[in-house]
Amino acid sequence: MSRTGGARVGDEQGTSLDEQGRSRTGGEEVVRRDGPRPGDDLCAICDDGGDVICCDGVCQRSFHLADGNSERSRCREILRLSAEQAKMILAADKDFICKNCKYQEHQCFACGKLGSSDLSSEAEVFQCEVDDCGHFYHPKCVAKLLYPDSEDKATLFEVQVAVAREKFTCPMHECIVCKGGENKNDRNMQFAVCRRCPTTYHRMCLPSNIPFETKEGPNGSMQRAWDTFEGPDGRFIHRDRILIYCVKHPIVKKLKTPKWDHIIFPDVKKIRVPKMIVGTHNEDDIPEEEDPPEPDDIPEEEEPLEPEPSQSPPSESPPPDASDQIQCSCSSPIDSFAPASLFMHPHPGTCGWLGD
Repeated sequence: MSRTGGARVGDEQGTSLDEQGRSRTGGEEVVRRDGPRPGDDLCAICDDGGDVICCDGVCQRSFHLADGNSERSRCREILRLSAEQAKMILAADKDFICKNCKYQEHQCFACGKLGSSDLSSEAEVFQCEVDDCGHFYHPKCVAKLLYPDSEDKATLFEVQVAVAREKFTCPMHECIVCKGGENKNDRNMQFAVCRRCPTTYHRMCLPSNIPFETKEGPNGSMQRAWDTFEGPDGRFIHRDRILIYCVKHPIVKKLKTPKWDHIIFPDVKKIRVPKMIVGTHNEDDIPEEEDPPEPDDIPEEEEPLEPEPSQSPPSESPPPDASDQIQCSCSSPIDSFAPASLFMHPHPGTCGWLGD
């Protein structure tokens, strides 16, 4: 179980965003019991820092579980945990594994759809090979991002990832403008990374419509970039990476972030638990309680409704195969770059059945 030790935003040890929105988190490295390892120091839901717990799975995300204030309680509610369940997880002397990592169902960071990440079976999404990157992608999605101007190269790359399982570096690790890499020792070459999609700029390449301050007035704009955080002693400290929301994501004025509807968890009732994950502590080990009330103004994925009892006799037909379920349009067999003959059905690279 891991928590950040940075400034707590919104309590007595720190502040929330001020009028200029200059501080969003304590930016210290996430520390786990066995020493420093890659991990996010911001909550994956609200993008704020403070007292977060880091998933010990492969996603490297962190979450607010403790109800430090009303905003953080909403993070817990989106995770569909009661206050008592969250307290039991925090008190347990075990690793914390989120539902995506436990059930090996991760979202493609490009299209947002869930897909199996189980490499021992029909994997549909694959993780970037960079150590501190927890992002997954459909082969076709990442191929289109890396080779937008060459269908032939994108086709070959998709097959290499989906069929040959070749490793890749995702677009988060190069500037979208100049295609250069990161140099943390050069301020101009510092990366500015979007929290919602695979869009990265160098500081010197950052467009003017991603401002560091909120501008009031009829032609004003909301802040979209943060390069400092406020420490426990009140001093502002520069981050080694700028955090941004690119212009593809509308800012909700009340939240000062985009909507909190970007994370999808698998439907645990319809997924078999992979054997390699069984026995690791996670929120499903906590006794069942009634779902907490939904937050008033934060969008959230709805649970699928139970079908109404039918008056007619039950059907004798067998349940549909997974291939008959909803497929992600970004990588259907018809739409794929790669020839259909290269794939078994359901072929790697498709989203497969969506539990949400």
